[in-house]
Amino acid sequence: METQSPSPLERASNRILYIVSMNHAVNDGSVYLLSSLFPVVISLFGLSVLQVGILVGLGYLVSVIFQPVVGRYSEGRDPKKVLALGIAIISAAIASFVLATDFLTLLGSALLLRVGSSFFHPVGVSAVSKEYRGARLGHAMGFQSAFGNLGILLVFVSSAPLYFLLGWKATFLAFALIGVVDVAVTLFIFGTSHWNGRHTGGNKGTDHPAKAHQGRLGIPFFFVATTFISGGSYSVILNFMNILLKEQNHLDVFRANVVVSAWIASAFFGAISAGRWSRALRPILLLSFVYFATAASIFAFTFLSASLLLVITSLLVNGFAISATYPLTYTELSRYLGLDATTRGRSFGTIFSAQTVGGSVLGLASGYLSDTFGLPFAFASLGVLALLASGLTLSWERATVPERKKD
Repeated sequence: METQSPSPLERASNRILYIVSMNHAVNDGSVYLLSSLFPVVISLFGLSVLQVGILVGLGYLVSVIFQPVVGRYSEGRDPKKVLALGIAIISAAIASFVLATDFLTLLGSALLLRVGSSFFHPVGVSAVSKEYRGARLGHAMGFQSAFGNLGILLVFVSSAPLYFLLGWKATFLAFALIGVVDVAVTLFIFGTSHWNGRHTGGNKGTDHPAKAHQGRLGIPFFFVATTFISGGSYSVILNFMNILLKEQNHLDVFRANVVVSAWIASAFFGAISAGRWSRALRPILLLSFVYFATAASIFAFTFLSASLLLVITSLLVNGFAISATYPLTYTELSRYLGLDATTRGRSFGTIFSAQTVGGSVLGLASGYLSDTFGLPFAFASLGVLALLASGLTLSWERATVPERKKD
């Protein structure tokens, strides 16, 4: 039986998806390079967990400021050039870590890194949302989200061995070079793709806007609140989990990073399969379920920490669930926005700002709570927030039933 070959428009859309996915991997991997070495950083620079929380929290705060600006700036401009600019700034920031001597110089490099990382999400994800509609959208969102997790996974697997083999400076210069290569590939090898003005053809679906619930930020409170929680939870687990494993399970930085890498690998498969799950269950109901699974798994690895096997098992469930919240939320926002693409850049910029506000606030809070009450207390607080997100999602589903019946 012959399979129908993709149309020229579909091939162009897929090409853009691949460019965005590659940039997502480099962007997210670069952002969490320092996090993958936090146990080393604490020892090498004499930092406290609270100072780690400040590095995390202020870094996200920079993204909060810059993401909406980038989202507005990018509207009507060539996305590949904007993406390349962001990665170029990231590469410069990573290279600047070789000059770090204390907490303040580390902070300066970390903040510059976050300026560069502010470019990808409002630009790249918005570009994908313009290229796909209907059933294809969920798969495309899951695909590019999975590559973000893949980039983080590769960093967590490789950073500690590179550090022990090559040292601090060579490790960061090597990762800076990867960013330079990404910029070249984006601008020159894929430079012939046309990103703007193509929103018709095989990928068009039947989305309808649902404007009745629009809030002061241009999108409903539901999107802002849940992405705040998911972004904050992801950030805290990724930045603090290897520290928790070192303290509670007495793992060295390499073994702790292997466990966190398993969590990231599970997140990769959770994100890339989210589009397939949504064929069996409505995406919004699936989103509520994965928030509940996120909460349950957080409670499990927090209160069952005496058993490393149970910790690893619950982390695998957590990674699979929490990563699915991203493509499912992007799909729901695209459904809400409908076919009108005029505000996509700023709308996606708003939810990514909410994610980074969550990372900033919960990162700072986790650093303080960890110093005051211990890391388990900080992680348990995340479980409560994830339960809240599950309830908010169910409420949103009930409030938008009339609009869904029109889809």
